[in-house]
Amino acid sequence: MTSDSSCQTKITYIDTPWGEEAVCKKCGTEVFWSDCYACDEGHSHHDCGEDTCCCLNPEPNVKCDICNGDGGWWVCTFCDSSHTTKKGDEE
Repeated sequence: MTSDSSCQTKITYIDTPWGEEAVCKKCGTEVFWSDCYACDEGHSHHDCGEDTCCCLNPEPNVKCDICNGDGGWWVCTFCDSSHTTKKGDEE
């Protein structure tokens, strides 16, 4: 997986009877959202800047370096099955 913009699955939205649907801009087939395996909604871990964290409820606050903080990527099973892009990225 990569976050290089030259390799990203570009998506566009089309209107269907069931609402808007994301499709691959290159081939027009349906795409699906794949959650990032290394984070939870774009944040990978907690870092408050202290050597010994004493936060009562440490929530993840460091942007994931796998998905660039997007929480996952769009996957086109027809033409770009291994490429990534953030949710809502369109040209």
